[in-house]
Amino acid sequence: MERTPPPGHEPCLTNQALFDVSGPAVTDTIIESIPGAFYMLDAMGRYVRWNAYQRDVILGLSDEEMAGCNAMATFHPDDRAEAIERMRRVLETGEEDIAEGRVLQCGGPDYRWFLMTGRRIIIAGMPYIIGTGVDITDRKKAEEENESLGQQLQHSQKMEIVGKLAGGIAHDFNNMLAVILGHAEALLEETSLEEDGRSHLDSILKAANRSADLTRQLLAFARRQVVLPKVLELDTAVEGTLSILQWLIGEHVALRWHPGSLGARIKIDPSQIDQILTNLCVNARDSIEQTGTVTISTARVHLDRRVPAEESADHLPGHYAVLSVEDTGAGMDPEVLAHIFEPFFTTKDLGRGTGLGLSTIYGIVKQNHGFIDVSSNPGRGSRFSIHLPVVHVGGEDVGLKSGRDEADASACSGGRVVLIVEDEPDILKLCRFVLETRGFTVLFASSPMQALRHAREYSGSIDLLLTDVIMPEMNGSDLSAKVTELHPGVRVLYMSGYTADIISNHGVSDRSVNFIQKPFSVKELIGKVQELLKAEA
Repeated sequence: MERTPPPGHEPCLTNQALFDVSGPAVTDTIIESIPGAFYMLDAMGRYVRWNAYQRDVILGLSDEEMAGCNAMATFHPDDRAEAIERMRRVLETGEEDIAEGRVLQCGGPDYRWFLMTGRRIIIAGMPYIIGTGVDITDRKKAEEENESLGQQLQHSQKMEIVGKLAGGIAHDFNNMLAVILGHAEALLEETSLEEDGRSHLDSILKAANRSADLTRQLLAFARRQVVLPKVLELDTAVEGTLSILQWLIGEHVALRWHPGSLGARIKIDPSQIDQILTNLCVNARDSIEQTGTVTISTARVHLDRRVPAEESADHLPGHYAVLSVEDTGAGMDPEVLAHIFEPFFTTKDLGRGTGLGLSTIYGIVKQNHGFIDVSSNPGRGSRFSIHLPVVHVGGEDVGLKSGRDEADASACSGGRVVLIVEDEPDILKLCRFVLETRGFTVLFASSPMQALRHAREYSGSIDLLLTDVIMPEMNGSDLSAKVTELHPGVRVLYMSGYTADIISNHGVSDRSVNFIQKPFSVKELIGKVQELLKAEA
């Protein structure tokens, strides 16, 4: 009995007659519709089937060339061995393989990243591999950029941690050095001191001054040193150091100078230019074994857009003056380059370097809103290019007065009254001794509240307030305001062993402020005090 199919299940005889889904035309259509590459390889890795995307977009070959092409040769050389091993494993085990790899475009050297699959099939007893490939180049580039940014962040965080460590030890270290320097200098003034004693004191002073220099280098790396920036012309600043630099690098190394900044002006502490050039030239000299050349050049450039993230996030658009130091020395490999700005990292022999030269430069450049480009290859020398923002102002800025300019020695100290406020007993004792032995009348206090009591009770006039910046009860800025109310004509000289960022948070950031950085010498302290009192007169 003939059975009638239920509604909706009638056979599609018309479609079956018109379209055979098992035919070769359908197979070709399916292969060509794959959103990416399709390939079929024999056991030797040669192409036996492919789609137009694999042929035209990826490899750029004709059908005749594809027929004789080995797929393993189309992989990036660095990925080729792994691709061969994966193909062998698929043919032997029959397990599906999924992997990322770089495929050369049209024979290279450009390449694209692909996520590729591979599966073994058996046809007429022969093994083949069929697979697909999806272009993931954009994703890989994004991952590489993110990784680069992550490495930059980690590097920045590591440098910041070391910077905070340097700033944290600076205060106590500078206080101790100030005591050592001050008392050693005071003893040297004794006329009855024997020659052996003077020799010992000279050694103490030299060691203390070298320690002070080390602290300044650490603070420069940490971008926390107190600096006195001025507007200066780059070429003129460099020219002023050339004779000293030639002496530093020696006769076996030729020094060449190529000015080209076209009058570009930058804002920086002049001593920092000296630090940059000295450290770079000494490093260049040490990299040259026998004879060679160190070339100093300047240029003026304009960046009109941000550079790719993989280079640096510091390359901001703008006008820059570029100071470059290039040498013909031994050069550096990528592993060394990755660490050169880290403090205490050095490739020099023990005793030949502290590892702070380049980290100091790093700190100086960052402090002045610039960036550094470095290129080097083993056996081909190195080139450091310091980029500093160009300023477009007419006059020089007035910086913090450092007190290092020696005042007239004849400035009158007799009858002058100085109120010293310092919570560190040894520093207080030292400053009191130095000023009293030079004829000043000294009032002294170990706290701001004690200083205010002296200011209220003293019947005469106080000529100078010498105060620490950061103290337990109130900061030096607030104290000076209260003392000025009681003694309107008082001059104020701030001192501190803390770092610049901490000082600025305690009211001492005005460029017109008189300031002396610990550790200071007796000569510096007296010179600064006399300078202020002479200016008042």
